[in-house]
Amino acid sequence: MKKVYKVMTTAALAGMLLGGAGWVTAATDVHASAAGKASAAYSAAAQKAGKAAELTQNGITLGVSEAFYDGNYIKISLKRSGKNLVGGITDSKFDEKTQDTLWEKGAIKDIRIFIDGKDIYELGGGTMSKRPTFRKIKGNTPDQAVLQMSDPSWLGGQQYTFPNKFKLTAKITLEGVDKPYTFDLSMQKSTAKPIVLKPNVSKKLGSRTVVLSQLNATSTSTRIQLIEKGFEKGKPSDFMYEFVDDQGNRLDDLSSFGTDENNKAGDMYYNCLLGPLGKNVKSITMKAFKPEYAEPGATSGAFKLDENGEIVKQEIKELEMTVKVR
Repeated sequence: MKKVYKVMTTAALAGMLLGGAGWVTAATDVHASAAGKASAAYSAAAQKAGKAAELTQNGITLGVSEAFYDGNYIKISLKRSGKNLVGGITDSKFDEKTQDTLWEKGAIKDIRIFIDGKDIYELGGGTMSKRPTFRKIKGNTPDQAVLQMSDPSWLGGQQYTFPNKFKLTAKITLEGVDKPYTFDLSMQKSTAKPIVLKPNVSKKLGSRTVVLSQLNATSTSTRIQLIEKGFEKGKPSDFMYEFVDDQGNRLDDLSSFGTDENNKAGDMYYNCLLGPLGKNVKSITMKAFKPEYAEPGATSGAFKLDENGEIVKQEIKELEMTVKVR
């Protein structure tokens, strides 16, 4: 079967390509903050590690300012400082002549993450649909970056799940520095009680069905499992999704990933990672839509945007679903 992977966001994917085989990573700014007990594990680890949470090489200091695992995902915040640094820590550019990626001094050029000594790209057998997803994104300033990881346990079948307690090793190489900065972090799943729901509600449109199967909400993120059934195997669907609360606020898209490889039926399982729910939110609504493309009649390519930079959407009211969370 033809392999299909999709990253699903809303405005985050504006101007990027979607459609056909392959996978797309959205390079968006994310400003999620840790709260409450979710960051307690890192606080204890930082006190124990002492100076290990901040390292200096060749005049460039790199530190871990925040790290937590809330049960939905792992977040690690990095902060850089030093003299004569040009550009942001996540910046790079592609040289068309040499076909090489170029970085300015102090920019991240390589990251390797290990959980209990095992490379995350080898976990689950190393297959993309069975291993943790990883993203490096911009922080609040040019000197900050955020690393995000989510396990594949919601992508169908019995897949790898992060342990409740583990050692995370991050080896980060900056341009202009020969040796990687190595951080050993003692991580522990937050003990704060999340909102755990299995609504298993579905809506059907013709021969196609969309199921909102699971929801897990913490003080720092919301995780939702969607399942698409009845779609043509081996091809990405033409549906996209966004989530709004009962106060009309759209939940931030942290990352989303989908695969049809982990079940015999060829159903598409999505692991949607969103921002946290507000304290007074009582329900959330999933809205499905088809994006319009900049080129008339196109089925892939750059999205058509409105005057606010948002994707122009053809809403699919028949698939709209609301789930009570409190």
